[in-house]
Amino acid sequence: MSNKSFVLAKTLAAAWMALLTSGASAQPQTSALEQVKTWAYQLKDVSQEKIDKIVASPFDMIIVDSSMFPNGKEVRLTREQVESMKRKPDGSRRLVVAYFSAGECESFRHYWKPEWNKNRPSWVYKADHDWKGDYIVRYWDPAWHKIIYGTADSLIDNILAAGFDGISIDRVDAYYYFGDTEARRRQMIELIKEISTYMRARKPDSVILAQNAEELLDHPDYISAIDGIAKEDLLFGISHKERRNPQGDIEHSTRLLDSARKMDKVIFVIEYLKNKANIAEARRYMKEHDFVLYVGQRDLYELSGVVGEGEAPAAK
Repeated sequence: MSNKSFVLAKTLAAAWMALLTSGASAQPQTSALEQVKTWAYQLKDVSQEKIDKIVASPFDMIIVDSSMFPNGKEVRLTREQVESMKRKPDGSRRLVVAYFSAGECESFRHYWKPEWNKNRPSWVYKADHDWKGDYIVRYWDPAWHKIIYGTADSLIDNILAAGFDGISIDRVDAYYYFGDTEARRRQMIELIKEISTYMRARKPDSVILAQNAEELLDHPDYISAIDGIAKEDLLFGISHKERRNPQGDIEHSTRLLDSARKMDKVIFVIEYLKNKANIAEARRYMKEHDFVLYVGQRDLYELSGVVGEGEAPAAK
């Protein structure tokens, strides 16, 4: 082998090894997430007006839909819009993370074909009647994976192209719709690992958050694929009413989240609350467990009251 060929082979081997290990061991954004003391969601009704409100807000991290839908038509956020949200009013950096659903597709996204309204593809399982236009998917199907990542027009590739800091993955717990077997859980874990590896190979400092599904935190390879958890309704509202959850449910979820926190995963909790006493209790509990709280409205159509570190959000 010539010296030139040897150098080329060595370079290719190093690049390949980096690609193989990036999803399993690279966790470069953990330190950035550790700096997040306040955060918020803006998922519905994203508009330039809402983007301007995000820019003017003091939140350290925002999870936002990657598209706007004026008159029901999808318009993806531009790199300029995303970059504008990264700067806080005091000049410091804000993390801007894109919402993405691994377990559901949406009929208002660019990939949805008109003929699917009558004859849905085999990977679409059934409608989610709680959210109009959302459909639970057979998330292990390669056809769904192709929509998620790997092409110039896939969801993940568009999110990367727009300059987002990472993704918050919703419906990780979609295995509940398919019997909640270990096999279905394992298929979701493999999908999250694939997404994480793909993103980190292209943007090594990508933030990877997973929403709910804390029972998967018992799997070390799943833990390695993510940087943090966004947990809904930890203390209140599991019934979608502002009532305290059963103590057994709280303790079970908290144990799993505490374990992940000890492994340097950052835990973000959203509670949908109005009662001031409940808000105070949520803040006390999150501070005790080193979780980061956000109090919002369940539709997530606008930012809640301004949150300062150690202060209760303003009740709506």
